[in-house]
Amino acid sequence: MNKIAVVTGATSGIGLANVELLLKKDFDVIAVARSENKKQALLEHMKPLLKRDSSLEIVMGDLSQTKSTLQVIEGIKNVLHQREVRHMDVLMNIAGIVSSGLHLNDEGNELTFATNHLSVYLLTTSLIPYLEQAKDPRVLVVSSLSHYRASINFRNLQNFKCYNILKAYKRSKLYNVFFVKAFAKKYPHLPIFAIDPGLVKTEIGLKNTSKLAAAIWKWRVSSGTDAYYPASFMVEIATDKTYIPFSGQYFKEGKVKKSNPITYREDLAERLWNETKDIIEKSLQKM
Repeated sequence: MNKIAVVTGATSGIGLANVELLLKKDFDVIAVARSENKKQALLEHMKPLLKRDSSLEIVMGDLSQTKSTLQVIEGIKNVLHQREVRHMDVLMNIAGIVSSGLHLNDEGNELTFATNHLSVYLLTTSLIPYLEQAKDPRVLVVSSLSHYRASINFRNLQNFKCYNILKAYKRSKLYNVFFVKAFAKKYPHLPIFAIDPGLVKTEIGLKNTSKLAAAIWKWRVSSGTDAYYPASFMVEIATDKTYIPFSGQYFKEGKVKKSNPITYREDLAERLWNETKDIIEKSLQKM
């Protein structure tokens, strides 16, 4: 039986590259897509690979809302149940956004915070029972070099005050590293890794952004790498057993790197974990 991988942000950039490389490794992939057009484009792109001993299932959903993230989780579970399996081997949390201006979702959460952090927490923790049934489970969370230049302010976690596009993004990527370290401590039997993909030619900075921000992003990534470069290291981390002892660590180009010094503060990681849980519970009450 093939291993099963779930990939968010699967229709473009690093996510799409990982889907392709995983299929080539004969994984069965469950991809998360936001729109029917992107779903069809992904299926068309991967069609030549589906003649191999692998399969691609696509779950539709939006990770910017708690309600819709829960729908994605149910969609993943349904695919697994239809295949009569109770395990998943790899979860790649790749989906992310950059947003110009303060935008709130229907539950009152800031859009970047909700997509880049809340959905990662909710998706990963909800799928723990399936990861625990795998013989060699792995969880990967895409962070960013920008997390080094971020701080944490528990009085302004969601950047409601003095919102800034860069600060919101940097903080969300910092929260990703905190999450990985807290998860590794709470679930030592489920290896998890924070991934720094480096500067990559993706379209993340061209969506939900102003014309100026999009222009700056386009100029900045012109010197970036192809998405398949970081994806190749991610697939290696997801499959090579030599990485297991390094659960909870921050990786770039397949090697352990020291993350922002504050991410080693276990008290901050624990507080963020608990406050994230509280925010999600309050969001559920609004549904």
